[in-house]
Amino acid sequence: MVHPFTISGKVITGNQLGKKLGYPTANLDLRDGSEYYSLIGVYAATVSIGSFIYPGMANIGFRPTLERPSFTVEVNLFDFDQDLYGEVISIHFLEKIRDEIRFGTLDELAVQMKKDEELCRQVLSVLLKPDPDAI
Repeated sequence: MVHPFTISGKVITGNQLGKKLGYPTANLDLRDGSEYYSLIGVYAATVSIGSFIYPGMANIGFRPTLERPSFTVEVNLFDFDQDLYGEVISIHFLEKIRDEIRFGTLDELAVQMKKDEELCRQVLSVLLKPDPDAI
């Protein structure tokens, strides 16, 4: 099991594929992401933007379904539609939900992303549930 960890960075323009699939992502500008290779996968995550925290799902990896895979750290924020380009954000990777895999088509990837979203929402609802005894 991977322990929770955080990656921070500036949001840059990606290839806009997530947006086309219905899951726009904030892509981090990482000069060399090789230190994150051992963490490749899809995660339930939260994102800090200033003093606000948003739930989401994140991916660390090479996006093997694409024609020209490249390494990226990206996050889809649930129920969020603001422009983050140029902003510095922190992605808090809370629980790995699956390994990164290659899909035969983008449609298959989109179907899996829907399943990933549902699972991440369930995981986050448990992880972020307030502790009634913590008063």
